[in-house]
Amino acid sequence: MKKAIFSNAKRKISFVLIIAILASSGIFSSCAKTIVSSSALTLNNVSISNDVFTYFLDAAMTELGANADENSLFTKTVHLTETYFKTNSLAKKCGVTLSTANKAAVSEKVNAFWSIYGEYYTSIGVSKETLTKVFTADAYRNQLLVHFYGEGGEEEIGVATMYAYFKMNYIVFQAINGYFTYMDDNGNTVIHTPNEIEEIVLKFQNMASLINAKEKTMEEAADFLAASGYSSSAVTLVLGKNDTSYPPGFFEKVQSTKARVATVIGTNEYIFLVLRGDAGVTSDYYNEKKEEILTALVGDKIDVKIDSSIKIQSELDDKNSQSILTLVKQAKVA
Repeated sequence: MKKAIFSNAKRKISFVLIIAILASSGIFSSCAKTIVSSSALTLNNVSISNDVFTYFLDAAMTELGANADENSLFTKTVHLTETYFKTNSLAKKCGVTLSTANKAAVSEKVNAFWSIYGEYYTSIGVSKETLTKVFTADAYRNQLLVHFYGEGGEEEIGVATMYAYFKMNYIVFQAINGYFTYMDDNGNTVIHTPNEIEEIVLKFQNMASLINAKEKTMEEAADFLAASGYSSSAVTLVLGKNDTSYPPGFFEKVQSTKARVATVIGTNEYIFLVLRGDAGVTSDYYNEKKEEILTALVGDKIDVKIDSSIKIQSELDDKNSQSILTLVKQAKVA
């Protein structure tokens, strides 16, 4: 009986040895991805998770190009990762937190990116949780901007400066859209005849006159013109000067109109019935743009503040960083 047990034990040991030999020869690893267990980057003795390092290495490669030399890629990656580390550290030091709305915006951004790039990110070891980490740091950056330069901040930008920027660079308006062109049966864009264009202009001008005479609202004018086949919306919009949602020159033309006076403006292809609003400093339209305005006015300052907030000692592990670089390069050409 003892001999039999010993014999079985020898067979088990032999089997384990065979598996080990096969594994070392690569027979079982021909289809396996490179797996890096220890950290490729350490900042101030803190190990950065490899999924975050991979995300920033991929970002660096996207920015610099897949053919960039390795030294440039790693330098850029370390810089991006250091900014991420510094942002989180400064936010913690200042007690900056994210509101429910901030967190919802992060989640929305993560889901949008994942729906497009999820398969690719998975192939390089970047998960949705990784994106959440990175985009949360972006959100902290914006909140640090508010913390230092917003209302009550250490270096508060005054309301007068903020609102003046808003008035110069944003318009609040309602618009009903019309077109001087149409699509024919062959899918070609065709310009209306001069008589047809004149008829369209007259309809829009009549609606503007009725609105200014208080005989119709923008909502009623939208319904009337919609019945005539025109795109309509009575929703109030906020448009930035550099927004390309509308034709070139639209922003300047609307900005030059009188507030609360319906006006017809046009281009070669479009006609608009516009009613410009006059949003004050207490309006939601102004308040929702405060972060954008702060970014435009002092965004570079918060980045300098973040960059100088802490000194970083970085240690890049050559072997692990090379393994991750190889994995990302393979995924780029797959």
